[in-house]
Amino acid sequence: MNRTTCWMGSGLVLMGAMIAAQAIPAQTAFQAKPLPTMEVLRAAQPFQDNNGMIPPKNQYAGPLFRLNHAWPTALPPLASAPWQVAIGNGAITTQNAPAYAKALKDAVSANARSLIMHYDTWDAAKAGWYNEPWLGSLRESIHGTYEAGQFGPAIFPGTGLRTTFQTHVLTYYDARAAYTMHTFWGDSAMKPNLSTGPSQFAEGSIIVKAAIFGSTDPKMPRDWWTALKGAQEWPTYVTVDPSGTGAPQVWPGYVAQFDIIVKDSRASPQTGWVFMTLVYDSRVPGDAWDRMVPLGVQWGNDPQATRAGMPLQENWNNPAAPLYATQTLGWGGRLSGPNDGGRNDIAVNGKVMRNEPDSSCMSCHSTAQWNNDLHRMPSFLLPSFATNQPPYFQTCGDTGKLDPNGNLICSPAPGSKEWMKWFQNRKGNVAMDPGSFATDFDEVFSFKALKLWWAATGPANQAPPMLLRLPGQPRRFNQYTGAPLPAPVREPSSGH
Repeated sequence: MNRTTCWMGSGLVLMGAMIAAQAIPAQTAFQAKPLPTMEVLRAAQPFQDNNGMIPPKNQYAGPLFRLNHAWPTALPPLASAPWQVAIGNGAITTQNAPAYAKALKDAVSANARSLIMHYDTWDAAKAGWYNEPWLGSLRESIHGTYEAGQFGPAIFPGTGLRTTFQTHVLTYYDARAAYTMHTFWGDSAMKPNLSTGPSQFAEGSIIVKAAIFGSTDPKMPRDWWTALKGAQEWPTYVTVDPSGTGAPQVWPGYVAQFDIIVKDSRASPQTGWVFMTLVYDSRVPGDAWDRMVPLGVQWGNDPQATRAGMPLQENWNNPAAPLYATQTLGWGGRLSGPNDGGRNDIAVNGKVMRNEPDSSCMSCHSTAQWNNDLHRMPSFLLPSFATNQPPYFQTCGDTGKLDPNGNLICSPAPGSKEWMKWFQNRKGNVAMDPGSFATDFDEVFSFKALKLWWAATGPANQAPPMLLRLPGQPRRFNQYTGAPLPAPVREPSSGH
């Protein structure tokens, strides 16, 4: 199973391009939904709302996602920072992290509850939340979500999961964070300011991301996981056909994870950020938002913890979190949610290691950088060995040996110097690799939007960006982390 886990105007133009483009057939049992072709990506516009696929009124008559790119042109004031007050305006620690987490959740609760539970009246512009450009070719039209990863029962033993599920994500920036969208992308988003300064977020900036989990079994649209009983259902307009080539349909998913990150150099002087992951817990009383509980909080990479089991000083995990969410924690117990890809199939010195913890929220996001000469990120999001050819990191086969068509990441040994490159504390203006500029922990800049911007505006003969798969190649890659997806396996019977 896949172990990998960091939102109409131009839709009619894009639809024409998609119809003209030849879809890439699925190659695995994992429902390889066709990656937009380079023809589609070249025709993309920065502010398009979706991929051009609009549900018919007899399937869905509710509101569609509208991209909010009216970013502030001046930095809005920071009215208050209750998360700082909750810990006495000092540094966050493993002792006071629960209080910080509660205050941070409370700070976004009114808008998050509206977004998640009352989509028919949700107005992002009125609420003061904004989106990133250039992702329209990946977004489905109802909620503006785009594909992330796929996960199956083998990853969540003992939790009642009965099928593989696909995750989709949606990101919003508050007004202070959205000001950086303006400084970096400008008014048109066609000529970004490709340097460190414009990509840095102001203190108090908040970014949130909702993750929706949907079954990949066409015969099991709902009630496929007891862990999500009572979770808020969202309709999405996606392809569910196992071949990945069928027409999209309105398909239910559950809001199961909600990430909140805040720029807070006072609480987190080593990195400047605090990351929190909320997960759905059916045991908690209240509504669907009340049941979103902290899985944990992370504010550094704990570079001193070079072995699994060593105590973490910059990470707090909630001991009361639901079982399923704890089964995807990252290396050494570092924070990583069910959607986040903190565990992968890797090969270390010829040894195959399945579902191995090899990442975390902050270690993945600390790779956020862009190289203006390479027009990409030079280092992969996960510990690996860089190459100059797609997928730009070494892959290994099931024997553990180097294989350009393999489905495993050739990885440094856990805890080694090469491995620990991904687990250092850096400020958001310090790039991981020389010759690149840092994008302040924002992977949407470096791993998504800039790739799609370059695909649309760069040379026509360029290599396709690494998203879900490479056109013409059978291997697929997790669209969220870029990790290779495993070979197909037989799915368990659904019982229906």
